[in-house]
Amino acid sequence: MISNFEFLAIDMDTADLFQTINKAEENYTHGDYEGTLTKARKVAENTARLIADREYIEVRERATFNDVLGEIRGLISNQTIIDYFYDIKGKGNSSAHVLNPEVATKENALRSLKQVFEILAWVMLNYIEPDLTASAIGQFLEPRAQEMYTTAERKFIYIQTVNNESGLFNAFEGTQKIGEGSVSSDDLETDWSPNSDFLRTVAPKRINQYMKTSGLPYTLGWVELAYKKTTKSWFHDYDVHNILKRSGIKQAENLEGTEWFKTDLETAKAAIKAVKEGRNCLNVAIDESCVAEPIITLRPEQEAAVEQTQKVFKKKDRMLWNAKMRFGKTLTALQLVKNEAFQRVLIMTHRPVVSDSWFDDFKKMNMSEEGYDFGSVHRGETLEVLKKGEKPFVYFASIQLLRYNGGQTNLKNFSDIDWDLIIIDEAHEGTQTELSDSVMRVLIKEHTKVLELSGTPFNLLDKFDDEQVYTWDYVMEQTAKKKWELERPNEPNPYEILPKVSMYTFEIKHKERFSDESKSFNFREFFRVGENGTLVYKQEVRQFLDNITNPDGSTNYPFSTSAYREELRHTLWLMPGVKEANAFEELLKEHPIFGKEYKIVNVVRGSSTDDGITNDVDIEKVRYAIGKDPSQTKTITLTVRKLTTGVNIPEWTAVLFLSNTNSAMNYLQAAFRAQTPFSHEKLGMKTNCYVFDFAPDRALTVMAESAQINSGVGKKNTEKQKQAMARLLNFMPILGVSENGMKTYNVDKMLTQLKKVYAEKAVRSGFEDDSLYNDNLLTLTADDATVFNKLNAIVGKTHSQRNSNKVIINDNGLTDEEHEQAERAKKKPKVKRTQEDLEVIEKQKEAKKQRKNMISILRGVSIRIPMMIYGMKVDLSKDISIQDFVKQVDDESWKEFMPKGFSKGMFSNITKYYDAEVFIEAGRIIRQRAKSFDDMDFIERAEHIADLFSTFKNPDKETVLTPWRVVNLQVAKSVGGLNFYDDNFESVTDGATSNLHWVDKEVTSSVYKTDTKILDINSKTGLYPLHSAISLYYHRISQNDDSHFEANQVYQDILKNNIYAIAKTPMAKTITERTLIGYKNYKTNVAYIENFPDTLKSSVEEGKKLVEEAFENVKFDVVIGNPPYQNEGIGDVARDEPIYHKFMDLAYEVADKAVLITPARFLFNAGQTPKMWNKKMLEDKHLQVIYFAQKSEEVFPNTDIKGGVAVTYRDAKKNFGAIETFTPVEWLNELFHLVHHKVKRSFNEYLFGKSSYKFSANLYNRYPELRGRVSVAEEKSIGSNIFERLPEIFSDEKQSDSQVGIYGRLNNERVIKWIDADLIEPHSNLNKYKVFLPASNGSGAIGEVLSTPLVGTPLVGTPLVGTPLVGHTQTFISFGAFETKKEAENCLKFIKTDLARAMLGTLKVTQHNQSKEVWINVPWFDFNDYSIIDWSKSVKEIEEELYDYFNVPDYIIAELKANVRRMD
Repeated sequence: MISNFEFLAIDMDTADLFQTINKAEENYTHGDYEGTLTKARKVAENTARLIADREYIEVRERATFNDVLGEIRGLISNQTIIDYFYDIKGKGNSSAHVLNPEVATKENALRSLKQVFEILAWVMLNYIEPDLTASAIGQFLEPRAQEMYTTAERKFIYIQTVNNESGLFNAFEGTQKIGEGSVSSDDLETDWSPNSDFLRTVAPKRINQYMKTSGLPYTLGWVELAYKKTTKSWFHDYDVHNILKRSGIKQAENLEGTEWFKTDLETAKAAIKAVKEGRNCLNVAIDESCVAEPIITLRPEQEAAVEQTQKVFKKKDRMLWNAKMRFGKTLTALQLVKNEAFQRVLIMTHRPVVSDSWFDDFKKMNMSEEGYDFGSVHRGETLEVLKKGEKPFVYFASIQLLRYNGGQTNLKNFSDIDWDLIIIDEAHEGTQTELSDSVMRVLIKEHTKVLELSGTPFNLLDKFDDEQVYTWDYVMEQTAKKKWELERPNEPNPYEILPKVSMYTFEIKHKERFSDESKSFNFREFFRVGENGTLVYKQEVRQFLDNITNPDGSTNYPFSTSAYREELRHTLWLMPGVKEANAFEELLKEHPIFGKEYKIVNVVRGSSTDDGITNDVDIEKVRYAIGKDPSQTKTITLTVRKLTTGVNIPEWTAVLFLSNTNSAMNYLQAAFRAQTPFSHEKLGMKTNCYVFDFAPDRALTVMAESAQINSGVGKKNTEKQKQAMARLLNFMPILGVSENGMKTYNVDKMLTQLKKVYAEKAVRSGFEDDSLYNDNLLTLTADDATVFNKLNAIVGKTHSQRNSNKVIINDNGLTDEEHEQAERAKKKPKVKRTQEDLEVIEKQKEAKKQRKNMISILRGVSIRIPMMIYGMKVDLSKDISIQDFVKQVDDESWKEFMPKGFSKGMFSNITKYYDAEVFIEAGRIIRQRAKSFDDMDFIERAEHIADLFSTFKNPDKETVLTPWRVVNLQVAKSVGGLNFYDDNFESVTDGATSNLHWVDKEVTSSVYKTDTKILDINSKTGLYPLHSAISLYYHRISQNDDSHFEANQVYQDILKNNIYAIAKTPMAKTITERTLIGYKNYKTNVAYIENFPDTLKSSVEEGKKLVEEAFENVKFDVVIGNPPYQNEGIGDVARDEPIYHKFMDLAYEVADKAVLITPARFLFNAGQTPKMWNKKMLEDKHLQVIYFAQKSEEVFPNTDIKGGVAVTYRDAKKNFGAIETFTPVEWLNELFHLVHHKVKRSFNEYLFGKSSYKFSANLYNRYPELRGRVSVAEEKSIGSNIFERLPEIFSDEKQSDSQVGIYGRLNNERVIKWIDADLIEPHSNLNKYKVFLPASNGSGAIGEVLSTPLVGTPLVGTPLVGTPLVGHTQTFISFGAFETKKEAENCLKFIKTDLARAMLGTLKVTQHNQSKEVWINVPWFDFNDYSIIDWSKSVKEIEEELYDYFNVPDYIIAELKANVRRMD
């Protein structure tokens, strides 16, 4: 419906009013006059409150409409407006409170609407937008229902004069009015020629409707279409006015309006002709001076983007333009280049071929005249030429070019350039990969600025602060369009050609048959294709096509009438997949309407997949089908992803979604394809376009998400949130089917949907998303700050994904009142803001920055919640509030799953920061999703359960959740069974094909037998027992030849007789049961054994007894799992002790076979497991390592386990040979044996550990006041921080000859401090030469560089006899008590060799260097002049001698060179 009140849509404060009054107009067109009067009253009351707010009058919350009018009436000088308020109030009250009120007549309803119009126009001009032109707001017209799906209108220009035969209208004598009107494109074959009978008939109807002078006896002199063939565009009456004015023809004086000129009919016609020919004045040839050169002028929003970016670039290096299509990003970005005078600019696109628009705009912006060169692979100069030149340049390249061959081929040509600016076009699409990140790391230099451009940057926004994002979205664009029309009605509107978008949502009949777990319609299932290439549900799909092409007054399907089909001539339909599109194409061609009236263009025909990359052939297919005259054809284009981004087909007027597109980014990219401007002589100018979606919930969710992201509105200020949603709906009406036909969704419905969006995002991110929290975080008190800093100290220790321990939370003092004050102050024009306003706005900004820090702390708690909700034994019909959540979790499970030291009481203190509705909805989604899997086949269910678990995060290394991929790897590499992944355990699918396959090992048949007993020794998620159960189930299916296979019974029997699990806590038990059986009532063998780890720690035998009791002496065949790694230490200084070795011992006691994943340090005889136990394991002939990962993050994301992780397999009946010395790399193992065979002594004989230097008893005898500064246990230790702890005993300079030096670190720098020699215990290398090394270094990677080793001389300082001797703090270790400096230097050379560091790498698997065990495999050498190695040579030459000495073969030398970093 065309509304009288569209002028309200341009401001946030009036957007809500527009929603309501628009509904009132709608009520009027449907004959609901009671509803009209009630809504008009509501709008009038809210307008009165708006006036009070703008006049800074405090109105009581419970004040009545009458009270508010009493407050403001004295401020309104216009008595008519006051009278209108009271009249509307009276009629509205009667309609609201009286049954069948007499006042509810058509006349009264129309009068109230007109009165509201006058009030709102007055308020708009006086309080909201004083710059508006009153005439542009126009006159009130009786509301009329708009025809459905109108897509275009034709503008006409008319010339008229007033008949003055009566002599009463002398003022009009000798004048002509040049005006405009529009008609929708009805019958295309009508005579639309200039001044045709049809035009002369239709034009007066439109003119009468708008003319203020309609009572005058006018004569229509001329009418024709306002269409320029040369530019294929439509023009306005003011274009004709400008021609007349530039030609010296004056406007008529004393006549209302700007359209009257003192001229005759022929001159006015000539002016129209001049416009059509592209001239600027009359009687001048086209090639003369009247033709204006096009001047590129940035629009206000483009200037704002440049200005904001220049400001940000002064402080920061990155900026994001979140700007929708047709913002003009290329022109604007090039203006930024000119303004900042950037010399070397790289523009990267995600397309293999750079878009022509960049090259075209380079010319338009006169970049060459400004001194810039340009280049690319195919156009302009080569990069080599540009690099050698002196001129500034812009180079265009695709990300594919830079990433090609892993960045090894082309990237080096770009990396040596000092880029001033890198612009990434369509940044959301091609840059969010590890390879792209590595490309950017190479390109970005110290001062390089980066500008990212995207219309749908949903995956980028969290990487930028608010000030680093410039947003220009659809709502802003349409607001600017309307605002321009109202403020500058006689100037060309640059936004005019951008159509309005409307969304219509429909429910497909019998949708429950095809719903997914979120209850949305599943198009992939609906369009499922059989092996013969045809649709499985052909009849249902054919019925769907019949439904949308048959007239139905309640639904108004888009193709249901011939009139609708005329409007929707060319449309884009999105399909779920290539096979589906191909099969659907055949059905469309057979259909009596689509097959007869439309050409079907399938751009994915002939492709196996659709990667979304469009080529010229795809576009040509569509263009060919549309033809040269789009008014003579109708087309439907079928696609999956092609043509949905970066491609413009102007003739499209609608996009139809028949796919499961849940990504807001992909959805919006496709939805706005129809918004491309289009003008055509017969079809008119496109003014409206449409999105049709047959999954309403999904459509609303995506739109709600996009509105929230682009509005940037916090969730505390719900009024502002309502305004943002109202503005979206004002400019993009979203309609759905109701009992009374299509009905517009209101703000409240969309805000409810928004809560679901937040919840869905929270679930998808594993509760890492910001949408889980409310804005109570903005108003922090001192008590709140204390709570946060306590929480930060805890989470900072356990939450390894974040550096939250560096965050300091302050009492920011922003009260609720100040928050509201800041919101009000931001509404004022900047010039009217007081100092107090500015201060409170700044305070709010700081509070918002701190909010981000607080959320990063809360995440450390939040990510632990989803899995617990998943496992809770709560009836599905009951919601789980945040308070219920705390009550439901038992104390033992709380301790296990929450951060160490984080109590339930502490959690209760922070619950107020969570959005209660989002929390409940997120819990509902998780549980309903889990429940929906119960109806699936058991194998398919396992896949979906694993997918759900992939959203749960690893909280920390104490609570490691084993990913499904690792479960598969662990089992498949040991005992075999079902593998859901490929052989590299990277993907569960190959394209559209499942990678599911059976893995046979030597022992597989003996494991997966009918009476097998498999035990998960420490179940937290239930994925291990689920995998075993499904493997057994799959095995039974494959062996079954009975057609009466009872799947449910077989699965129940497996759970009852074959699968067992020990759960560490009661909640781990319910989680495991949920994973195994969902919400079904099947028997399981999952046992929670109280205090099990503590019992096991004391006695493996006692632990074994508890297992036997729990499972009634079952004899297990296989133990699988991921045991707990360490037990919590008791007391403040107690260390957490390893426990996993006890679980390994238990596994070997209760079963012959065991496959476990654990920390790998024991394999290198490192870590805290007992050395005797390590030795036992390395000598066990029944044990083998089947998988090792040095970097634990490769196995457990975001979890750093020093020394890596290993999967071990033990089989008591197999002899694998003892491991002895474990090296994870084959060539390194061979090198170890070569070295060990030749040299038996170890280099560790030279090592003096980090604690080898001690204080003597003299220290505390001389300085008793120092006692207590360090713990009693550490009193003699010269600790790493000793310079800070005991500064009194050290001096910066040598004070006497009786002092010695201590080498250590202070303030991140290496220093020597001096101390009296008698305060240090005698040490054998104190007066000798030695090599200092850091006690900790690197991560344990093979061949890593050792941090700055150096020779320590006994005569440090000035080279004089008697200067002090030097020891070291616990920060360092030292090698050698060498007699000569030469020996120490030779030792240092040896340490630097690749062979020495490779041997160190066999056992150094963490950052620690300090123990003798780590260095045991490094061979011993004598470093004097008589050594078998010539140490006088360079490090490189010494390496060659070592290769010869140990007979190292060439292929191992090659590995050394490739894997060990040089330390020359």
